[in-house]
Amino acid sequence: MGDFFDFGDIEKIERDIRKTWSEFREALSKGCFTYNEVEKAKKCTFLKVYNDLFHDNSGIDHNTLNLKELRGVLAGRGCVLEKDEVIDYERFIPKKEFIKNDNRFSPPGVEWLYLAIGNETEIHQCAQAECRTNIGDEFGFCHYKLDDAFGDVRLVDLTIADDKTYDELNLMLESYGQKQVEKGIKLTKVLGRISPYIVNKMDFKRLLTEWAVYTYSKLLSEQIFEPLDDTANKSIMYAPFQTMAQYYNSLGYSGIIYGSTVSNAGRNIVLFDKNIGKPCGTIEKYTIS
Repeated sequence: MGDFFDFGDIEKIERDIRKTWSEFREALSKGCFTYNEVEKAKKCTFLKVYNDLFHDNSGIDHNTLNLKELRGVLAGRGCVLEKDEVIDYERFIPKKEFIKNDNRFSPPGVEWLYLAIGNETEIHQCAQAECRTNIGDEFGFCHYKLDDAFGDVRLVDLTIADDKTYDELNLMLESYGQKQVEKGIKLTKVLGRISPYIVNKMDFKRLLTEWAVYTYSKLLSEQIFEPLDDTANKSIMYAPFQTMAQYYNSLGYSGIIYGSTVSNAGRNIVLFDKNIGKPCGTIEKYTIS
């Protein structure tokens, strides 16, 4: 990963990632590859670096989890209703014939399951925001249960560094470096000469990878997962995200946890198999106020 980015300069990282992300998006818009041509996509610098860091150097272990680790977290899905519309569970299950537009991680016709996750208040607020509700809209909301049978499937969590500052992330490396200096001083005192203390390369690589994963994830979350206005061409703007989803899918992951671009409450999850979640409980209907 060091061949591409100098991880010692946060501002340079941001510029480099923005530049390679723009190149990645431009290559997709020009038809150099499509969203599902992962091997071709990995020739672009952005995904080449990402794959080197997250897959080849096992960095992805730092921001993945099993579905069963979400036990106790509530999940739900909402929709804006027509006046006097009668709804049942089927209204909340993805069906390709009704998926006419691009979603952030999937193109039209793909039946992936998008849910809001969090506590009771958060999932309602997040679902309403994702549906772009207006005051006076009739809204339907359905809770979902994540099936225990899929408890061991792996998810990619892109929100791992959302609650950390760059200073906190950098402190990891600084603290480690300080400890190595202190060890060197102690050895020098014991030996009576300057010790050629050698840092544990495997330990340092692990720490550097962890730091890079968190820093990269924070930059992705802050700089790349930006909200789109209604005038944006979503097919073009979402293509890189859809390619990333195909990349994760190709590695055997079953979904992605990501922050909402339109709500500060809760988080979102997209599941590549819609059967992982099942609608449950009483369907709520209410007017947005």
